[in-house]
Amino acid sequence: MTATNGTSNSLPKPPVTGTKRAALAVRIALVMFACLALILALVAAANLQAQSAYNQATASLKADLAASAKATADWSTLAARQEQTDDQFAEAATWNAVLLPELKQLIAANSATSHTLTKRIAAELKQQQGAASSSSADSGDGSAQQPSASSSPSPSQDGLNDEQRQQVQDLLKSNQSASPSPSTSSTTGTTTPTPSGSVKPW
Repeated sequence: MTATNGTSNSLPKPPVTGTKRAALAVRIALVMFACLALILALVAAANLQAQSAYNQATASLKADLAASAKATADWSTLAARQEQTDDQFAEAATWNAVLLPELKQLIAANSATSHTLTKRIAAELKQQQGAASSSSADSGDGSAQQPSASSSPSPSQDGLNDEQRQQVQDLLKSNQSASPSPSTSSTTGTTTPTPSGSVKPW
């Protein structure tokens, strides 16, 4: 019995190389699985964040579309709100490369609609500001012309003001002095009789 035990203890141990290789392969597989799970988690998180930003941006876009359809739309306020809406759509498209195809298409479509609305609001705001500036300029011109109109001499019943009447009188006087009437003396202002008989040619 003792010899048998000694003989069994003296047997060589089997090699463990295959076991170590198997353990290394399992570790590599686990690392790869962990990396894949991490990537999937990041993609899912990116899609969730993009979905949240898309929902907020879409809600803002619907509100801005409804407000812009009203006759009493405040274009200045809508312009500021639309700037935030465009930023939200841009945030939703940050991880565009890893987003789901359906979500990517929705973001692109609503983002295009939002940019179109932004351009329309900018055009309406520019037109409103231009109309306001022209109206203020017209009112300024009217107030500036009003004193000058009141200070100018009022026209008389014959349609001439004092200055124009004086010019007409001076012109008449100059014409009278240049060609005096045959029946009126230019110096004395008295009438002279005209001969009643006809004038003979010889």
